[in-house]
Amino acid sequence: MAAVLILAVPGMGHADNLFRLFPEFQANGFYGDNIGLRSNNEIGDFGTTMVAGFFLDYTSEARYASLHYDTFAQLFLHRTQFDRAGEGQSVSASDDENISPTTHLRFYDFFYRDAPTETAVTTSDQSPAFNTTLTQLLLVNFNASVNHFSAVLTHAWGRGWTSEFSVHQTTFWANGDNNSTGTGYTTYGQGASGTTEYHFNDRFALGAGYRYYDFQFTHPGTADAQAHWPFALANWYPTKNLYLSGTAGVVINHTQGMGEKENFAGIGQIEYNFYRGHLSVWGGQEPDLVTAGGGLGVIRGVRGRLTYDITQRLTGYAGGAFYNSSGTGFNADLVSWGVGLTQRVNQYASVYARFVQIRVDETSSNENLFPTAFQNGKEAVGDYYIIGFTVAVEAFRWSWQ
Repeated sequence: MAAVLILAVPGMGHADNLFRLFPEFQANGFYGDNIGLRSNNEIGDFGTTMVAGFFLDYTSEARYASLHYDTFAQLFLHRTQFDRAGEGQSVSASDDENISPTTHLRFYDFFYRDAPTETAVTTSDQSPAFNTTLTQLLLVNFNASVNHFSAVLTHAWGRGWTSEFSVHQTTFWANGDNNSTGTGYTTYGQGASGTTEYHFNDRFALGAGYRYYDFQFTHPGTADAQAHWPFALANWYPTKNLYLSGTAGVVINHTQGMGEKENFAGIGQIEYNFYRGHLSVWGGQEPDLVTAGGGLGVIRGVRGRLTYDITQRLTGYAGGAFYNSSGTGFNADLVSWGVGLTQRVNQYASVYARFVQIRVDETSSNENLFPTAFQNGKEAVGDYYIIGFTVAVEAFRWSWQ
């Protein structure tokens, strides 16, 4: 569909087209006091993580498309059994189409393969306020993989009305390690949603929508499940620097062989820009997988991040997250927090220093929902001290009409 739209949208021959390629490299040294993030027999070690890849994008009047690829290498001073090189990858691709002045279409796909906990913590720009997808991977803990695809169509009807329709699909592979009971199992989550909003003015809008979730599992004894979520939503800009949004409704969960269950679900978000800084806070609860290993339940949480430009080149940040994932026979808490500094050396290179702490506590009465290296009911804590640098250089540029 994306290829058809790229070829079909008119006016391309008269617009400026720009193609760019950026090779990139990141390297860091770190100390972790609990390598492998276990709840017993914790061992600290020094390590280094290297990330190499490229970013390329294409820009025109009608569209913006990008492709981002990275592969990882990780080495330890003493725990050499965790050394890895080239086995894990991260790939993301996007395509934003301006079909008309009132209609827009966006495709996005993200693939994260076989990257251990230390890689996610020391290199991800989501750290320490992890999003829900990376939280699921951290709960699995060792060499898990995920692929997420979404397509979003937005249309403005005029007179203040806009609508959005989206489809999404997420696949988790809980590869595990030698102590993991869920090794080799796969979880599939897919669904669709639609919303319609009325904009009373440029700052306030109200609307309603519906989301459908479908989860399928390859774990023996884990029943497939569905969820329906009708909701109301609101978006408000009280001032030009403050943005508030909220979504709330009742979720109807259906697990095969277990009947239906109703739960409240709601999500809120705050964005605030101030002099030299930005604050972002997200919180609420919604239907989701209880782990990447399987089972339908509710994930509750809050995450926030504060960034502040100390100087034109030096930026500090602090952030954290709390998540509770609960379902039939399973409950898990994940807490993360951290602080950091980034110094932009020039337009191509930056150096950084960070501290991140991860705390995980899981309990389960069903081994199929417990494909991790954590000890049942005992907290695992890991502290990470990280120093590193990133380089991304524009190696190629081509523009034409």
